[in-house]
Amino acid sequence: MSVSIMGIHVPGIIASIVQDNKQAAEQALNEIINKHKDDPARIIKEIQQPSPFSQFLDIKI
Repeated sequence: MSVSIMGIHVPGIIASIVQDNKQAAEQALNEIINKHKDDPARIIKEIQQPSPFSQFLDIKI
């Protein structure tokens, strides 16, 4: 197995690692896209939730 990275032919184990990482990245990206396609209001819900760091930023006078 071999792959061409920016025009450079890379044989062997490096090529398989690159292919595996590419497939994992594509799968993760497709899952994110599909999640937002299924529920477009989800991003609004996520934005409206309070930050876990908000308790540290609470200033009392």
